[in-house]
Formats: sequence, C-alpha cells, structure tokens
Amino acid sequence: MRIEIISDDRYILKTSSIDKSYKHLAREAWELSRSKDDETPLNRILSIDAPVNEIPSLVLNIECTIMEREIFASYRDHVMWARTSRVDNPLEFRTDPWFYTYMDEIDSLKKEIKKQAESGVIQDEYRMLIPLCAKTSFTTRVSWRGLIKIYKHFEYLATVDDYFRYTVLDMQTAFGLDEFKNNYSYVNPIPMLERSEQKSGKLGPIITVFQEMTIALRAQVVRHRNFTIKDNLFGIISEKDFWIKTLGDKIKISISAETEFWKTVINKRQCWIAQYGIWKDIIVEAQKYININEDNLPCAGGSSCPYTRDAELRHTDKDPGAPCPIHSKLHNMPIPKHKMDSVHIEASYRPAFWKKHIENVNIGE
Repeated sequence: MRIEIISDDRYILKTSSIDKSYKHLAREAWELSRSKDDETPLNRILSIDAPVNEIPSLVLNIECTIMEREIFASYRDHVMWARTSRVDNPLEFRTDPWFYTYMDEIDSLKKEIKKQAESGVIQDEYRMLIPLCAKTSFTTRVSWRGLIKIYKHFEYLATVDDYFRYTVLDMQTAFGLDEFKNNYSYVNPIPMLERSEQKSGKLGPIITVFQEMTIALRAQVVRHRNFTIKDNLFGIISEKDFWIKTLGDKIKISISAETEFWKTVINKRQCWIAQYGIWKDIIVEAQKYININEDNLPCAGGSSCPYTRDAELRHTDKDPGAPCPIHSKLHNMPIPKHKMDSVHIEASYRPAFWKKHIENVNIGE
C-alpha cells in the first residue's frame, strides 16, 4: 500500500498578538470541551476512542490492491473518491511482485482481456477480468479515529493472509498508529451475511435488496455511505487463492436504505453516463418497491446535463463508451456514425424509453 498525504489538518495555526504556534486539533477540541488549563497529555487524548479524534483528519491518495480498496471502502465514516475505470487501460493492470506465484493466471487473464477487446467487447465487460490483486488507487478523507479502526482490522486480516502484514506496516510507517491502538475497540466492517438475511423486502421506510452481484458492482455500491450493507467478502478472503478472483466474480450482498435515498441512487444510475448496465439488477429489484420513470433522470425536462464533460468525451475516441442520445440532442452534438453501433448495444439493456431518444438523434460523420 502506497500512502501519499495530500493534506493534513491534524495541526492548526494559533495566532496571538505575542506569537504564532501550531496546536493539535484534537488538543484544541479537547480544551474547548473542558478548560484551557486541562493538562491531559496529547498522547492520552489521541488514545481515546471517542469523537474528539474524528475531528483531526487527513486527505490521502492510496495505491493498493483492489481487495484492500474494498476493505477500506467498507467503513462508513470517511469520504472516498475512487479512480474511474475509464482512466486506466485494463490491458495494462499492474500487480505487486508479492503475487509472482500467480503469474501464469495473471498472464492468462491479460491475454483474455486483449482477446475480448480486439473482438469488440465493450470495456465495461472485459475489465471484469481484472484480478483482485491488481493495483488501483483512490482518494479519501479519513479521521484519526477512522485510521486506527482500519489499522486494527488489517491487523486481524494479517492473521488470515500474510499479504496484509505489509498493509499494517505501511500504515504504521506513515502514521505511527501502534502506540495508540490498544484503547480503541475493534470494529469489523465486513461481517458475514447470514443465510436468513439473504432476502429482499420493505419494512416501514426501509427497503432491502439482496443480490448476488459482481465484485465490480459491490465496489460501487459500498461507496454510498447511506447504504447499510452486509455481504460475504470475508468468506471470499478466507478462500484459497482469492487474490486471483476477478471483478467479475460474484459476491452475495444485502443492501438497505431509506426509500428516499434509494430514489436518489436509482435516478442517477438511470442516467446514460452512470453505468446503468452494471446497476441494472439492483435497479430492477428496487423498483419493485419504488415507482421510477424517465422523469427522474438528472436531465429531465430539458435541463442541462450534469455530466457534460464525461458525455462530451463519449463523442471522441478518447472514451470508448457510447454517446448519450439525450445529451446529443440537448447540446446539438451529432453522434459520430461509427459510434452508433455502441449506442444501440448500450440501449439494448436499458429501459425502453431510451429507444425514442435514439430514433431522434442526429448522426454525424
């Protein structure tokens, strides 16, 4: 795990008429809740498993395996912005030298990705062959308290698989967490999903959707902090050779949220740019309990597209995705003729209302 600190607000600058000095934000918050003559040592404060240590935080860019990212994302108390799948060529995925024992399997996956790419399979499909040991990156804001919780969980996972020992070492080297961890409770962000919990339904304002989905979709679902999820990720980690499982391998997951939040998620995912194909099964299941239609699109009523830059790139060869018919009409951008096949493929697994928009689209050269 490579950790880059982008910003660090653990310390604040205190300015007075006499001098300037830096002060730890946890120390400041502690004193504001008590008195300025409180003499509790800073190290003692930082060892307290309480909200005072959620106030100091860091913004990090982390490069790690896909599996480590999934574990990190399973916590609900931080902000996470992952690297888009459109940035990196799936053919060029990288792995740590630690996984040399899987080189035959990794080479085989790369050959299959190349074969599918050359045969015209869309990127969203052939990227499903990327293994969980492949490197990825994400940006996150995480509190001091959150860091220690994550650190303690990776310590536990290191007893399951040796690779996680390096994750623990990297976090300790970056932040010196070991001396503070003992007073913090252990939180398991990936408890196993029980058989009795494997069902969909609605109870009061809460809708629960149970799915067996790809790990790639789980990677998107888990970043929505208003979702409560429970799955069998730990069961996967406990399996032999789990590192060469792929994004396309299946995981069982239960997703719960308040009805109004489900509506906001489904509205966005129906958008042409927002990977409806990957989310289709979840949307179909959730719509059993929610009425959603074309009027719920982000651009409904002829308003501007909130994803204009991404949509514009679809008109070029920089993005292999299909251009959006509604965006094309709204912004008077004819769809290149050679892109129309991909438009029809994309529409083939979308709601029927997209058909009329494709029929009215302007086609360019």
